Amino acid sequence: MKRFLLLTALALASTRFSQATETAVPASTAVESDSLRFGSLSVYIENDKFFAGTDHNYTNGVKLSLLSTNLRAFDSDTVPGPLRALSRTLHPLMSDEAIPKLGLSLGQQIYTPTDTQTPLDQPADRPYAAWLYTGFTFQNYYPSSPEDPYARLSTIEFQFGAAGGDWALGEYVQNNYHKLIKVETAKGWSHQIDSEPGVNLVYEHKWRWSTAGARTGLGADLIPHAGFSLGNVFTYANTGAAFRLGYALPSDFGTNLIRPSGDSNATRRAPFGIWLFGQVDGRAVARDITLDGNTFSGGPSIEKQAFVADLVGGIGVGTTSWQFTYAQALRTKEFKGQTDDQAFGSLSLTYFY
Repeated sequence: MKRFLLLTALALASTRFSQATETAVPASTAVESDSLRFGSLSVYIENDKFFAGTDHNYTNGVKLSLLSTNLRAFDSDTVPGPLRALSRTLHPLMSDEAIPKLGLSLGQQIYTPTDTQTPLDQPADRPYAAWLYTGFTFQNYYPSSPEDPYARLSTIEFQFGAAGGDWALGEYVQNNYHKLIKVETAKGWSHQIDSEPGVNLVYEHKWRWSTAGARTGLGADLIPHAGFSLGNVFTYANTGAAFRLGYALPSDFGTNLIRPSGDSNATRRAPFGIWLFGQVDGRAVARDITLDGNTFSGGPSIEKQAFVADLVGGIGVGTTSWQFTYAQALRTKEFKGQTDDQAFGSLSLTYFY
């Protein structure tokens, strides 16, 4: 595992090597006029204080993610040996028609009940909980072509980490941040779910239909998706779609909230682009450890809703090297007895290199 982590980090940090060799990639792996030239580093922050002013339920999320350029470019004599070995190891997962990419992420999500000032147990509200995780992602990106007019992105992600208790650092992060900004700390973290190792296997497939000239002028994209997650933290099936409208849209797969398989980077980017976007994602939920509680022990829990949806709208601005997006999200009720749908904001900043 340590060796795999080191190789992954080297691959993601060495995009400059791959850029120099990308032109040697067979044309069949880059059907669009340009092969993938960018790796990306993204930072996501979500909080229910953003234009909502609340501090409960899903109250904060952060994620740092790296996404490589074309992994085939690493299979070159100009690239360090460990990277060539990584590319060859993953070769069986690479579709002949696709551009393969590798991702690495680190994230945390924090959940609290509505009343964070009482030290008492609140069995009628959601438990205190957090999810701290590392994610490994493998993608096959299928560019559009005259024979195949829509682009596709197939993503599989393996997550492992800690849910609840001291392991997940929920109390530590929230209360120390509250002390830093001089607001009241949450008093009920002693009633959080217990520490538990967490594992998720996530798959998602996306399609993208685009209007003519969407990459260079005014245009629109329609991006449906469908997938699932299996694990002791989150088990669900999901589907939905995104719509973008604007000028010089990037040839990626849209802006997403913090969730597995949410990252993508573009084969081509314009010097300047601006767009509006909207998205809906619906989930049939079989397990949510932040509501169902621990897998093999008792403790706080509450009855979850079987179906949850996110409605999202926002704006994005991008250049050849940077992209900034802001989205406002509305999430339907996640558990029985929840009084209102939840609103929260999501911002992301990405550097392409």
